[in-house]
Amino acid sequence: MELLLTTEKDAERVSLSHEEYRLIREVMGRVPNELELEIFGLLWSEHACYKNSLKWLQLLPRKGERVLVEAGRDNTGAIDIGDGLACVFKVESHNHPCAVQPRLAASTGLRVVHRDIMSTGATPLAILSSLRFGDGHRDTARWLFKGVVEGICDFERGLDVPVVGGEVYFNEGFNSNPVVNQMVVGVANADRLLSGVAPKPGQLIAIVGAPTGKDGIDDDTFVANMAFLLEAKNISLDDLHDVSVEKNLQGLLDALMQKEVLRGVQPIGAQGIVGAAAEMAARSHNGIVLHLQQVPVREQMTSREILLSETWGRLLLCIDPDDEAMVSALAADANLPLAVVGRVTSETILECMDGKESVARIPVLYVGLGGNAPVYDPIWAEPLFKPTSYPVDQLQEPDHYPAVVRKMITGLNVSSKKWLVDHFDKLLHRESENRKYPSDAAFVPVNGSHKALVLTMDGNPNYMTGDPYIGAQIAVAEASRNIVCAGGEPIGVTDCLNFGNSHDPEVYWQFVMSIRGLARACEAFKTPVVSGNVSFHNHRSQEGRILPIIPSPVVGMVGLINHLQHHTTLPFRQKGDMIFLIGCSHNDVNGSEYLKIIFGVDAMAPPRYVEEEELDVQRVVKEAIKADLVHSVHDVSNGGLFFTLLECAIPMDFGFDITTDAEVRKDAFLFGEAQSRVVVSVAPGKQDLFVDFMVDSGVPFSVLGHVTKGEIRVDDESYGFIKDLKAAFESTLKRWVEERD
Repeated sequence: MELLLTTEKDAERVSLSHEEYRLIREVMGRVPNELELEIFGLLWSEHACYKNSLKWLQLLPRKGERVLVEAGRDNTGAIDIGDGLACVFKVESHNHPCAVQPRLAASTGLRVVHRDIMSTGATPLAILSSLRFGDGHRDTARWLFKGVVEGICDFERGLDVPVVGGEVYFNEGFNSNPVVNQMVVGVANADRLLSGVAPKPGQLIAIVGAPTGKDGIDDDTFVANMAFLLEAKNISLDDLHDVSVEKNLQGLLDALMQKEVLRGVQPIGAQGIVGAAAEMAARSHNGIVLHLQQVPVREQMTSREILLSETWGRLLLCIDPDDEAMVSALAADANLPLAVVGRVTSETILECMDGKESVARIPVLYVGLGGNAPVYDPIWAEPLFKPTSYPVDQLQEPDHYPAVVRKMITGLNVSSKKWLVDHFDKLLHRESENRKYPSDAAFVPVNGSHKALVLTMDGNPNYMTGDPYIGAQIAVAEASRNIVCAGGEPIGVTDCLNFGNSHDPEVYWQFVMSIRGLARACEAFKTPVVSGNVSFHNHRSQEGRILPIIPSPVVGMVGLINHLQHHTTLPFRQKGDMIFLIGCSHNDVNGSEYLKIIFGVDAMAPPRYVEEEELDVQRVVKEAIKADLVHSVHDVSNGGLFFTLLECAIPMDFGFDITTDAEVRKDAFLFGEAQSRVVVSVAPGKQDLFVDFMVDSGVPFSVLGHVTKGEIRVDDESYGFIKDLKAAFESTLKRWVEERD
């Protein structure tokens, strides 16, 4: 193929600056040809090398005594969970595609992150989803929500990996641009973790999986994939939902691991074969020669198209020459095309061959995450407009609180997500502890062990509109609190950072403040960040204007329960148990759904958060659980104390009778979302022991009331019976979903 030399003007076509073009010439020692320049454009994109975010991502803590694979060292990180096992987990975004074709895009997003977990040699055990949609009064929000949920269900059924948790928020700050972040968690033998490397010159590089096609070339990746496959290739949506290739790849990796023949495994993602091969070579400080005509294709393709294709369901394998026949035979048994397409060299160059012609020579240490790609620090500036803090004494107090409860129950962010939980695969969840005895974090037993993982995703957008620094800290604190309330010890974080245009100074300020907040909180809670993702250029429409979405850093956290007996659930267990509040309530309604639903406030300051108080509360909750002093544990978060109590009451149809604090205004007490508070129930026989324990701890606590047979009373006023409130609480989302589009 004939390749022309390039000029600075050609750089603009592949989204490179003139300065970057000059740097490429300097690095290569010559003028790049048009294919080489296009490869640099791809591998110097934000998605590939994080050039506009890497400087600040370095603030996040990456080291810890349990960390086996640090963030940035491989496709995902890994945490030691003892007994020779490692937990591998990662979150990815698929926001823009979900705005186009939500069902297919949500399923595809899960393919991407599942592939990264699988390629480490881990067995995927669980999925969590963090979802953001626009104003629930808009039909587009309902259409997007239903499509995304169906896509997640498609993947869950296809791969037999259960969806065990997550979160959903609705806010006009996401109109027309949903945020769809997916987390997959797996477990592997710690001493057999696979890496995306090409460690030894002379080893072979093979491609296995789906035949390569013209997916994602010269257009928006997802739209191109979908349009090309459906129209040009007469492939149905059902075909696109088929994940049999991924299942076969999982089986093949298991078989190859048993034979101990894998020297490296690298998933092929958005940067195509060229990006995958460059990463393998760069991590090993080696090179690779690729023979592109050896790649199995499903149609006639040029070398450029083979290099840049984003066809799903493909891996690069590094193997020894002596094992080629065995690997090929096992791939054939798994019904997967496999071909040797390259060889590892001692030179730090990725050379791409079209027959006998070299069409591109790329220095691997200067592309992607090789270490020498450009890193920028865009201009950032604090916004001129700052949302107001709302002192509770300046708000009109409601004259009838049961009516406030009835109105708040109609809010999509407050109401139960039971409809969503019930929508997932009932066969996978039939015996699930998370269905029978819900906890603040999802509970996943580790097979063959007395251990369990506890998993959560957190990041309330209400807390981000006014102060992303504090809002990001709260996301980590709440994730840690959820893990602790379930009986676990927080051990690691994966994050997904969703923002608008990185070149908008106010957006970049939000990003920087969020990173600083995450870094501080992860240090405080001793939860290193082992993996993550950045998603810029997320925009929404409002009255004909294009605006950035609400800043949305999402925290996925993994915790460990060393013995199953410490697993703690949130439902009240028996009538007559005493209800206590650990931590203090405050005259604060900032950031709350109460302020949003009752007073119509959209942009507001975050709720009260004090790091030292949070650490103290989590410490004492851990100790109370280990001392077997509590029947149930549930943190106060979205909706405030009243809805925390309601969630405790609903699973076993109990009620509660509580008295509010005379020092705190009633609406702030019941509906405020000030942090660092946990509700526990205690058997009467352990009440004195619990009180003595709390007094000795020095952490503030108070008696709220007791568990009742079914009536809900606050300050001797009846709010109704649990069966009625439960019906209303659990029907809001269902009614909304089933409304006509």
